[in-house]
Amino acid sequence: MRSPPPVPPLREDIAAKKIGGRIVAEDARRRVRVPVDELTLAVMQALADGPADPDELAEAIEAPRVELWRRVELLNRHNLLETPRAAEQLQVHELSAALVETDPAESGETPLGFHPGLAHGCVACGGCCHGTDVGPLKDDDVARIRAIDWRPHLPAEVTPDAWIDDVPAERSPTGRAIRLMGMRHGRCVFLGDDKLCVIHKHAGAQQKPTICRQFPYTFTKTPGGRIDVSFSTECRAWWKARNNAAPPAGDASQLAAIRTLIAEGAPILSLAAPIAVVDGVDLDLASWEALRAEILRGLERAERTSELVMAVVGPLIAALDGLVARHRESELFATRAAFRVPEPDPIDQTSRFLQTLERLRQTLVGGIDELARRMREAGQRDEADRATRIAWGLDELLVGRDLSDLVPFAHAVAIWRDLAVASVQSHEPARRGDLALGLATLSLKLMLGPTLAGLSAQTALRGRVHEQEVVDAMVLVTKLLRGSAFERLLAGARRDLVAVFVCDAATLALGEAPRPLPSWLG
Repeated sequence: MRSPPPVPPLREDIAAKKIGGRIVAEDARRRVRVPVDELTLAVMQALADGPADPDELAEAIEAPRVELWRRVELLNRHNLLETPRAAEQLQVHELSAALVETDPAESGETPLGFHPGLAHGCVACGGCCHGTDVGPLKDDDVARIRAIDWRPHLPAEVTPDAWIDDVPAERSPTGRAIRLMGMRHGRCVFLGDDKLCVIHKHAGAQQKPTICRQFPYTFTKTPGGRIDVSFSTECRAWWKARNNAAPPAGDASQLAAIRTLIAEGAPILSLAAPIAVVDGVDLDLASWEALRAEILRGLERAERTSELVMAVVGPLIAALDGLVARHRESELFATRAAFRVPEPDPIDQTSRFLQTLERLRQTLVGGIDELARRMREAGQRDEADRATRIAWGLDELLVGRDLSDLVPFAHAVAIWRDLAVASVQSHEPARRGDLALGLATLSLKLMLGPTLAGLSAQTALRGRVHEQEVVDAMVLVTKLLRGSAFERLLAGARRDLVAVFVCDAATLALGEAPRPLPSWLG
């Protein structure tokens, strides 16, 4: 009988620490802390002296073999053992640490990145000034507003102390004190009844806050100093606006405006490297850029919404499956066979999939309904109504509501493509600290949005989905799901969310049979 492969030693730089009443294995080089129990700690101590085969571990530590296997699998998954995959991941961190970041403010010629399929020309619909915070405002923004007496141009009840809203840290979405434009009837106090900005109308565009002039541009700085320009898809006139302008890369006036905004200190998001993907897997910048380019190419080729979904998740699945396959032989020590632990009974994948859907439905729909209840109690009725609408759409999506008999808006796929391209162009899925969760959230939006648009048409007793229903659904899923409360809710359901909207995306989007969940999901 072939001897089981030895379990590699614990990495010398791994330390066990007690923090806040719990024990963690600290990987300082990868900046990761893994919670461990007493049995895992015993396995770590045994492997600190060198490699040991499973029989030696079982003899040294009095515990069932299945429990020993689970602890070794945990240590291996988090790269805490001396393995080729751990060495590969440490190199990812070394490469990332070597990147030089450039402050965009130091150079007027910072490289800019664009996607040729994205464009937007404001049609002055006023939608961006409704139902959302306008800010944060810089000191010079506030000074420009207060330098002019706006009272002749505003309703009498809008007094100067209502122009700016000082938000204390405890009420701020950022956790620190900020200033926002004042709101009245769910819209900016400076939005006139004609849906035009009072500041722009009477003092010119340059008098407006930087954040207002920046919309819908988004800026993301990558390690190395490039700024990738994308767009926020929270515009209620998106379809008209996207056909009302040229892509900024070839438009001199847009390029000049972008550089002016950056020089003024417009908000710039940051992409940190390495990019965390799943437990024990990080990507260096070059690998993320290659994966991102593959996703964008797939989105450009997609002709149906389901193909957009697979373009988002397919490259990630292939990359992670490839990583597992590449290191399979060197990690046989972490298998059930090595510890002579029987394989579990086969799982009915259809039942597993349906159970996960139901668990996710209860967690997300129930959680969003609770958020809506709190909003309503706080007097935020509009926000509560939007949250309730999201919960409704999710509920219908996760129970398999069929809306295929509706006639779709002819250009709906182009609109959903814009949502996905804008998100990936801005590195949004990779900026969340968990790429698998970020792409699962984007996949969710691409499935939830069309469901919401279809529900709107169906409840209006129509058999056809209109343009505005598609755009409004896109705005809703973009705006609400980026809220901090919603993000915490999604993060809490991370494993089920990734299972359904990444691993089982082909089942939900294409109707394929569910497959076993991959080992990299953990």
